[in-house]
Amino acid sequence: METDVLIIGGGPAGLSAALYLASNGLMVTIVDESTSIGGQLRQQTQLYTNLPLELGSQKGFTIVETLINKLVLFNVVFLTKHTMVGVYKDGTVGVSNGQKVFPIHAEKIIITTGAAEEAAIFPGWTLPGIMTIGAAQILMNREFVYPGKNAVILGSNNFSLEVAKQLQEVGVNIHGIIESENEIQGDNSENIKYLTENKINIYCNTSIVHAIGKGSVEKVLLDIDGKLKSLDVDLICVGVGISPILETIEVLSCQMAYKKELGGWVPNYDENLETSISSVYVAGNTAGITSLEAILLTGKIAGTSVLASLGKLTENDADKVKRQLWKKLYVTESTKSKGVFEARLSLIADFQVYANRKKSGILDSVLEESLNG
Repeated sequence: METDVLIIGGGPAGLSAALYLASNGLMVTIVDESTSIGGQLRQQTQLYTNLPLELGSQKGFTIVETLINKLVLFNVVFLTKHTMVGVYKDGTVGVSNGQKVFPIHAEKIIITTGAAEEAAIFPGWTLPGIMTIGAAQILMNREFVYPGKNAVILGSNNFSLEVAKQLQEVGVNIHGIIESENEIQGDNSENIKYLTENKINIYCNTSIVHAIGKGSVEKVLLDIDGKLKSLDVDLICVGVGISPILETIEVLSCQMAYKKELGGWVPNYDENLETSISSVYVAGNTAGITSLEAILLTGKIAGTSVLASLGKLTENDADKVKRQLWKKLYVTESTKSKGVFEARLSLIADFQVYANRKKSGILDSVLEESLNG
């Protein structure tokens, strides 16, 4: 199979990159292991405002519909229920549908595999009724199944608080938000206001001592500042964080670096979002955990870089587009994701020096313009 650009991962970053590439005349193939395109956005009912790429304000699942409706007008191939399983010596990618493996030759590859939720380990953590916060959202919004009747949420980031709100609104009793730090970690004022108005307890400086039950979770024992408290629950949602999915990056032998602010281990990349392997690019949470707005922007940055490298955009025109995109990314991450943009700049600077990659000066000018208002 031949294609101009192969995108591994059909979430928002992959769709954003695909739309820009396909609308500029390139043939794009998207590989995704799921049965449908869209990633976690498919079951997200929360409203996202001030979205880039002329998306305006939409709920998560309608963003997916909007992007796919635009993509079907162009030369895009969707390979759902397919997985990248390896790379041949000539750089051709091996893709499997679960029954057979076939090669895809692409001029450029963009990795947008997203992120995975992290587990929390405590006695009884494998009992039925204990699941990630994302799994609870899938059951609720996509499968229309109550994940439980009485719940506690472990973790107080923005995503956890949003799903806690959604669970409460469909009738699940939220008995508390458990946070190991001394203050709530989410910074979405609307969600925090909702929790306060609905008298949902927030337990700071708290940890789970034990999940108890026969066959499924029935109780949870908490340590609150050294004092024990028992709650009757049949659902514990774990939302302690997410980290980039790196299997594809490892298969391609891309160099990696550790950046705590970006979610841990991430691939090295330059200001074009090109990795240590020439012609392999990254975007979205694969390039560092960030907000949806930033995920969409990085998808277009990677797409712009690919267009320039394939001669579909002049270097001048590509630099103008990327300058605007990086500026929007700076504003977004500076206001919504503390420390993320600085960590991204550090990663890029270190890698460009190490790999002796050419610098366009785009990031320097973005920072200078931003600092000067």
